[in-house]
Amino acid sequence: GKGKGKGKGKGRLSGAPEQKVWIGNLPEDLKWKDLQTTIDESGIKSAWVEVFGGKNAGTGAVVFKTAEDALEAVAKLNGTVIGGQAVVFDTWVPNPKEEGDEDAPQETSQDAPPPVPVA
Repeated sequence: GKGKGKGKGKGRLSGAPEQKVWIGNLPEDLKWKDLQTTIDESGIKSAWVEVFGGKNAGTGAVVFKTAEDALEAVAKLNGTVIGGQAVVFDTWVPNPKEEGDEDAPQETSQDAPPPVPVA
């Protein structure tokens, strides 16, 4: 074993934030395998693909092997039409803004579940 990540949540969305890509405007019935095929056909190999459901339906995340792959995927795939919808690919880490007023707290919707404390 690697000795890392003991009991940290579930799923495989591990890895540095800069290796992750957020995806939005997905058709709600899209399967992760279809998303992976689209990404792999662009010539960039994904390490892990997840399509979210429930409140986050229509969004997903992809982890790439390197930060370079993640940036290339955003550049290449943002706006790709999947299932008749133009899909949004965006970096997981928001680019640091210089203006200063950009770091206002994000509004959370009232019905969002409370954050789970990390043990």
